[in-house]
Amino acid sequence: MQETDPLYDHVRQLMLEVMAVLHSNGHKELHVGAMMRLIGVDEETAVQHDDERININDSFAELAEELGIQVRSPLSVPAGVTIH
Repeated sequence: MQETDPLYDHVRQLMLEVMAVLHSNGHKELHVGAMMRLIGVDEETAVQHDDERININDSFAELAEELGIQVRSPLSVPAGVTIH
């Protein structure tokens, strides 16, 4: 896939937004196989990447801001409340 491909741009943006959600909730890595499944990659291909991780380091918030991706604070769920 070439970097000028609209699909590449869409997938890249989607991955960065998922990383922003993970980062805002304190997660420091992205499981590549799981991400591939989220975006619709077939199981045979995704399973080949189950041992791969992308680190979401502390400078990610700065990168996300530069790219216009809003990093939101996690929601505060009151004690005793179950979210479905």
